[in-house]
Amino acid sequence: MRNFRRVLVLLALLVFFLPGQVQAALYDEIQESLICPACLDDRMTVAACQDSTAEETRQDIHKRLSSGQTKDEIIQAYVAKYGDIILTVPEKSGFNILAWVLPPSALLGGTCYVYYAVNNWVRNSQKRKPRKKSKSTLDSVDQERVNEEMLKYL
Repeated sequence: MRNFRRVLVLLALLVFFLPGQVQAALYDEIQESLICPACLDDRMTVAACQDSTAEETRQDIHKRLSSGQTKDEIIQAYVAKYGDIILTVPEKSGFNILAWVLPPSALLGGTCYVYYAVNNWVRNSQKRKPRKKSKSTLDSVDQERVNEEMLKYL
């Protein structure tokens, strides 16, 4: 019976404190997902900006969370008001998908290009190397004649 009471008290405490922690985590995520409307040129997040507009935005986010709106609903409300430029990270749809696809594709393509260029370079340099002269294989008659000619001039 004692253990049951302890578990019940623990659950009551969790129910009391957990929603606040979840809401605080959502609050922080939303602040990091949005750029302060006054700092669009500097690209500062709502969490980082110390402007009065950022403070108003933080209060609005808190008010919206308290009224029961989800993270996506709050972010979509700001996108509807300011456009996609308010987002710190572009959405993964439409034309914005290029921001996610092009950098890794360019890196992969560049790596493949360098690999094939170096491979081709090495292959061509091996073809151009002069071959070592092999010792001539003269028959004995020709070798004797060469030796006689060398003795004449030396």
